[in-house]
Amino acid sequence: MLGSVSDAAEATEPYHLDLSKAGLKALPDGLLALNGMAKLTLRGSTLGALPGGLGSLRTLPWLDLGSAGVASLPRDIGGMQALETLYLSDNQLKALPAELGGLSALKYLNLDRNQLTALPREFGQLQSLKWLRLNRNQLAALPDEITGLSNLERLYLRQNRLTAMPGDLGKLANLRWLLLEGNNIPEEERQRIREALPNCEVVF
Repeated sequence: MLGSVSDAAEATEPYHLDLSKAGLKALPDGLLALNGMAKLTLRGSTLGALPGGLGSLRTLPWLDLGSAGVASLPRDIGGMQALETLYLSDNQLKALPAELGGLSALKYLNLDRNQLTALPREFGQLQSLKWLRLNRNQLAALPDEITGLSNLERLYLRQNRLTAMPGDLGKLANLRWLLLEGNNIPEEERQRIREALPNCEVVF
Protein backbone atom coordinates (compact mmCIF):
# COMPACT_ATOMS: atom_id res chain seq x y z
CA MET A 1 0.00 0.00 0.00
CA LEU A 2 1.42 3.37 -1.02
CA GLY A 3 0.50 6.70 0.49
CA SER A 4 1.78 9.26 -1.99
CA VAL A 5 1.65 9.93 -5.73
CA SER A 6 5.44 10.21 -5.86
CA ASP A 7 5.84 6.72 -4.37
CA ALA A 8 3.32 5.36 -6.86
CA ALA A 9 5.19 6.87 -9.80
CA GLU A 10 8.23 4.76 -8.87
CA ALA A 11 6.35 1.50 -8.31
CA THR A 12 6.97 -1.36 -10.73
CA GLU A 13 4.37 -3.88 -9.46
CA PRO A 14 0.57 -3.47 -9.12
CA TYR A 15 -0.11 -1.43 -5.99
CA HIS A 16 -2.82 0.09 -3.79
CA LEU A 17 -2.56 3.88 -3.60
CA ASP A 18 -4.29 4.97 -0.39
CA LEU A 19 -4.83 8.73 -0.07
CA SER A 20 -7.67 8.45 2.44
CA LYS A 21 -5.75 10.31 5.16
CA ALA A 22 -4.36 13.03 2.95
CA GLY A 23 -7.27 15.48 3.42
CA LEU A 24 -7.43 16.15 -0.30
CA LYS A 25 -9.56 18.95 -1.72
CA ALA A 26 -8.55 18.21 -5.31
CA LEU A 27 -6.92 15.36 -7.19
CA PRO A 28 -3.11 15.58 -6.97
CA ASP A 29 -1.11 16.55 -10.04
CA GLY A 30 0.02 13.49 -11.92
CA LEU A 31 -2.53 11.11 -10.40
CA LEU A 32 -4.46 10.55 -13.61
CA ALA A 33 -1.24 9.75 -15.49
CA LEU A 34 -0.26 6.87 -13.21
CA ASN A 35 -0.25 3.28 -14.40
CA GLY A 36 -0.18 0.01 -12.53
CA MET A 37 -2.69 0.80 -9.77
CA ALA A 38 -4.72 -2.16 -8.52
CA LYS A 39 -6.66 -0.01 -6.05
CA LEU A 40 -7.11 3.74 -5.55
CA THR A 41 -8.61 4.98 -2.27
CA LEU A 42 -9.70 8.62 -1.87
CA ARG A 43 -12.14 8.02 0.98
CA GLY A 44 -12.63 10.92 3.38
CA SER A 45 -11.55 13.65 0.96
CA THR A 46 -13.51 16.83 0.15
CA LEU A 47 -13.33 16.67 -3.62
CA GLY A 48 -16.71 18.17 -4.60
CA ALA A 49 -17.10 17.95 -8.38
CA LEU A 50 -14.58 15.50 -9.79
CA PRO A 51 -12.60 16.87 -12.73
CA GLY A 52 -12.54 15.27 -16.14
CA GLY A 53 -9.75 12.84 -16.77
CA LEU A 54 -10.91 9.84 -14.74
CA GLY A 55 -11.44 8.03 -18.00
CA SER A 56 -7.67 7.95 -18.48
CA LEU A 57 -7.45 5.36 -15.67
CA ARG A 58 -8.38 2.65 -18.14
CA THR A 59 -6.64 -0.20 -16.30
CA LEU A 60 -7.82 0.60 -12.75
CA PRO A 61 -10.08 -2.20 -11.37
CA TRP A 62 -10.97 -0.77 -7.91
CA LEU A 63 -11.86 2.81 -6.89
CA ASP A 64 -13.04 4.01 -3.49
CA LEU A 65 -14.60 7.50 -3.45
CA GLY A 66 -16.74 6.90 -0.37
CA SER A 67 -17.23 9.88 1.96
CA ALA A 68 -15.21 12.02 -0.42
CA GLY A 69 -17.57 14.99 -0.74
CA VAL A 70 -18.39 14.03 -4.33
CA ALA A 71 -21.26 16.11 -5.75
CA SER A 72 -20.97 15.12 -9.41
CA LEU A 73 -19.18 12.64 -11.66
CA PRO A 74 -17.42 13.54 -14.92
CA ARG A 75 -18.90 12.12 -18.10
CA ASP A 76 -15.61 10.48 -19.07
CA ILE A 77 -15.94 8.04 -16.14
CA GLY A 78 -17.33 5.67 -18.74
CA GLY A 79 -13.80 5.30 -20.09
CA MET A 80 -12.69 3.28 -17.05
CA GLN A 81 -13.11 0.02 -18.92
CA ALA A 82 -11.33 -2.21 -16.36
CA LEU A 83 -13.26 -0.92 -13.32
CA GLU A 84 -14.88 -3.77 -11.39
CA THR A 85 -15.54 -2.19 -7.96
CA LEU A 86 -16.73 1.38 -7.36
CA TYR A 87 -17.55 2.86 -3.96
CA LEU A 88 -19.51 6.14 -4.04
CA SER A 89 -21.35 5.86 -0.73
CA ASP A 90 -21.84 8.79 1.67
CA ASN A 91 -21.56 11.57 -0.90
CA GLN A 92 -23.83 14.33 -2.25
CA LEU A 93 -24.71 12.88 -5.62
CA LYS A 94 -28.10 14.01 -6.91
CA ALA A 95 -27.73 12.62 -10.43
CA LEU A 96 -25.50 10.24 -12.37
CA PRO A 97 -24.14 10.68 -15.90
CA ALA A 98 -25.49 8.40 -18.59
CA GLU A 99 -21.90 7.45 -19.37
CA LEU A 100 -21.78 5.42 -16.15
CA GLY A 101 -23.51 2.73 -18.18
CA GLY A 102 -20.29 2.33 -20.15
CA LEU A 103 -18.53 0.58 -17.27
CA SER A 104 -18.82 -2.81 -18.91
CA ALA A 105 -16.61 -4.65 -16.37
CA LEU A 106 -18.32 -3.24 -13.25
CA LYS A 107 -19.43 -5.93 -10.78
CA TYR A 108 -19.92 -4.04 -7.50
CA LEU A 109 -21.41 -0.54 -7.21
CA ASN A 110 -22.11 1.15 -3.88
CA LEU A 111 -24.22 4.33 -4.00
CA ASP A 112 -25.62 4.15 -0.47
CA ARG A 113 -26.50 7.38 1.32
CA ASN A 114 -26.54 9.89 -1.51
CA GLN A 115 -29.36 12.16 -2.74
CA LEU A 116 -30.29 10.37 -5.96
CA THR A 117 -33.83 10.93 -7.20
CA ALA A 118 -33.50 8.91 -10.42
CA LEU A 119 -31.17 6.58 -12.30
CA PRO A 120 -30.22 6.95 -15.96
CA ARG A 121 -31.74 4.47 -18.38
CA GLU A 122 -28.19 3.48 -19.33
CA PHE A 123 -27.91 1.62 -16.03
CA GLY A 124 -29.35 -1.33 -17.92
CA GLN A 125 -26.09 -1.60 -19.87
CA LEU A 126 -24.10 -2.69 -16.79
CA GLN A 127 -24.22 -6.32 -17.86
CA SER A 128 -21.43 -7.49 -15.51
CA LEU A 129 -23.03 -5.97 -12.39
CA LYS A 130 -23.65 -8.43 -9.54
CA TRP A 131 -24.15 -6.18 -6.50
CA LEU A 132 -25.94 -2.83 -6.55
CA ARG A 133 -26.38 -0.80 -3.36
CA LEU A 134 -28.76 2.18 -3.38
CA ASN A 135 -29.84 2.35 0.26
CA ARG A 136 -30.92 5.69 1.72
CA ASN A 137 -31.40 7.74 -1.41
CA GLN A 138 -34.55 9.51 -2.66
CA LEU A 139 -35.56 7.22 -5.48
CA ALA A 140 -39.26 7.31 -6.30
CA ALA A 141 -38.97 4.91 -9.26
CA LEU A 142 -36.45 2.77 -11.11
CA PRO A 143 -36.01 2.76 -14.89
CA ASP A 144 -37.48 -0.25 -16.69
CA GLU A 145 -34.03 -0.84 -18.17
CA ILE A 146 -32.73 -2.02 -14.80
CA THR A 147 -34.37 -5.38 -15.50
CA GLY A 148 -31.70 -5.84 -18.17
CA LEU A 149 -29.07 -6.46 -15.47
CA SER A 150 -29.07 -10.18 -16.19
CA ASN A 151 -26.17 -11.01 -13.86
CA LEU A 152 -27.44 -9.02 -10.86
CA GLU A 153 -27.48 -11.10 -7.67
CA ARG A 154 -28.06 -8.56 -4.90
CA LEU A 155 -30.06 -5.32 -5.00
CA TYR A 156 -30.26 -3.07 -1.95
CA LEU A 157 -32.97 -0.36 -1.97
CA ARG A 158 -33.66 0.33 1.71
CA GLN A 159 -35.04 3.71 2.76
CA ASN A 160 -36.06 5.21 -0.57
CA ARG A 161 -39.44 6.51 -1.82
CA LEU A 162 -40.44 3.57 -3.96
CA THR A 163 -44.07 2.54 -4.31
CA ALA A 164 -43.52 -0.02 -7.09
CA MET A 165 -40.83 -1.90 -9.00
CA PRO A 166 -40.42 -2.14 -12.80
CA GLY A 167 -42.85 -4.40 -14.59
CA ASP A 168 -40.68 -7.14 -16.06
CA LEU A 169 -38.86 -8.21 -12.90
CA GLY A 170 -38.75 -11.80 -14.09
CA LYS A 171 -35.82 -10.88 -16.33
CA LEU A 172 -33.66 -10.65 -13.21
CA ALA A 173 -33.26 -14.41 -13.20
CA ASN A 174 -30.06 -14.40 -11.13
CA LEU A 175 -31.35 -12.06 -8.41
CA ARG A 176 -31.17 -13.77 -5.04
CA TRP A 177 -31.48 -10.89 -2.56
CA LEU A 178 -33.73 -7.84 -2.79
CA LEU A 179 -34.00 -5.48 0.18
CA LEU A 180 -36.88 -2.97 0.13
CA GLU A 181 -37.39 -2.02 3.78
CA GLY A 182 -38.41 1.56 4.39
CA ASN A 183 -40.31 2.05 1.13
CA ASN A 184 -44.05 2.64 0.86
CA ILE A 185 -44.89 -0.39 -1.26
CA PRO A 186 -48.53 -1.54 -1.01
CA GLU A 187 -49.37 -5.18 -0.33
CA GLU A 188 -50.67 -5.86 -3.85
CA GLU A 189 -47.36 -4.74 -5.34
CA ARG A 190 -45.41 -6.74 -2.76
CA GLN A 191 -47.24 -9.87 -3.85
CA ARG A 192 -46.49 -9.17 -7.51
CA ILE A 193 -42.80 -8.75 -6.72
CA ARG A 194 -42.67 -12.04 -4.81
CA GLU A 195 -44.38 -13.90 -7.66
CA ALA A 196 -42.07 -12.36 -10.27
CA LEU A 197 -38.96 -13.40 -8.30
CA PRO A 198 -39.68 -16.90 -6.96
CA ASN A 199 -35.98 -17.70 -6.41
CA CYS A 200 -35.16 -14.41 -4.67
CA GLU A 201 -35.27 -13.53 -0.97
CA VAL A 202 -37.35 -10.33 -0.87
CA VAL A 203 -37.39 -8.30 2.34
CA PHE A 204 -39.93 -5.50 2.83
